[in-house]
Amino acid sequence: MKKRWMTGIIIAAGLLVPATVWAAAGTQIKAQLAPHITLLLEGRMIGTPADAPITYNGKTYVPLRLVSESLGYEAKWDGQNNTIAITVPQEDYPLIKNDAVEILTTEGKHDFITSMNSAYFLGGINLDFAYTLTKDVSRPPVIVMEMLNKDQTVLTSETKLLKTKAGTYTDFVIGDKIRLPYSIKMAHEDVTKQMAKDYYFRITIK
Repeated sequence: MKKRWMTGIIIAAGLLVPATVWAAAGTQIKAQLAPHITLLLEGRMIGTPADAPITYNGKTYVPLRLVSESLGYEAKWDGQNNTIAITVPQEDYPLIKNDAVEILTTEGKHDFITSMNSAYFLGGINLDFAYTLTKDVSRPPVIVMEMLNKDQTVLTSETKLLKTKAGTYTDFVIGDKIRLPYSIKMAHEDVTKQMAKDYYFRITIK
């Protein structure tokens, strides 16, 4: 699935149909169904008549799931906590696709060292990858690698320029190291295994 930015969405107004909507506090309000409003994502129409936007109090509202999924995000409803979580599927990267770049393979390697005072470990993720540049470009594409924890918090971010001439290439990114919350007494193989559980990477191509 290609990932796109919110700036690519354009809303064009059309025919309005009356509708009744319930506000969050249970108050009945009058809104307008607008099935002829068209949503364009970088010139491509998204949505169906069942995903009709509404207008209320001079503003246009569109289905959150429609917009989120069109941009490559997941929108999940947690009824128990009345919460909507919008996340990026971890298995679907790169987040932004440069049409001239095709990522062939990625391999993240968890790497760590002992601090200079031998009091703790420093660790990060190094990335080996292969890609094809399908055509010559005037501006070098950029790969951005982020290291995240299980809470999806970005801990480090590294960038690297790619080639400008069409062809297939292999390259690498060395990630910054952070202080790891592990005992310095842990065996090295156990540190690597724990890092693989606690940290992951994602890439963006611009």
